[in-house]
Amino acid sequence: MESYLPRLFEISAICAVIYLVGYCYRSASWSKTVFKTVSISALALAAVLAQSSIWLPLALAACAIGDYYLSRAGAAEFLKGVGAFAVGHIFYILLFLTDPLSDIGRLSLNARIATLSALAIISFIMLLILWFYAGKLRLAVAGYIVIIAMMGVASATLPWQVYYNTMLLGVMFFILSDLILSMELFLFPKMSWMHKTAPFAVWMFYWLAQVLITAGLVLRGVQV
Repeated sequence: MESYLPRLFEISAICAVIYLVGYCYRSASWSKTVFKTVSISALALAAVLAQSSIWLPLALAACAIGDYYLSRAGAAEFLKGVGAFAVGHIFYILLFLTDPLSDIGRLSLNARIATLSALAIISFIMLLILWFYAGKLRLAVAGYIVIIAMMGVASATLPWQVYYNTMLLGVMFFILSDLILSMELFLFPKMSWMHKTAPFAVWMFYWLAQVLITAGLVLRGVQV
């Protein structure tokens, strides 16, 4: 089944590029939904075929569901999408903490402390700002920020070596994508150049995050 893995990554990449160029900045449509959802669903299938930890395909599947809802119009769909992504992040937390080389003791290392301190500061600032700008969504946004920060902490228990570095870079891109998305939704002025270019940055960092995390685990599994 390993022969199918490159094809699935290629399908994901093709759909991701089409979505980036033709749909990420447009309003809801079924073609937008298809390209966005398939780009992540293909990675979930690759994780299954590679016999990765069960938490990886579950995380990707939850994110694909989140992509489906976020590509549709309406406040209810938005909340469903945020909820699905929150579940996906929880699966990623479990994925990192149950990894054979995960070690909570690494959190006390100086380099990890500095990195996590920066993450904590950024999370607190965003939480404080969005609490005043997110309106009725402030509780959902606050909960999501806490979960994504916990995902960053969980990833810090992994070693900084070989394929794990690929995964950790993916986590950093994931956090950056969520940060830009939050600013796009609640902070950037409508019709500003920042608001217009944000969808491109959000999608690029988000898709690269998913690919890097998936590829890191799949390649590590192949080597083992």
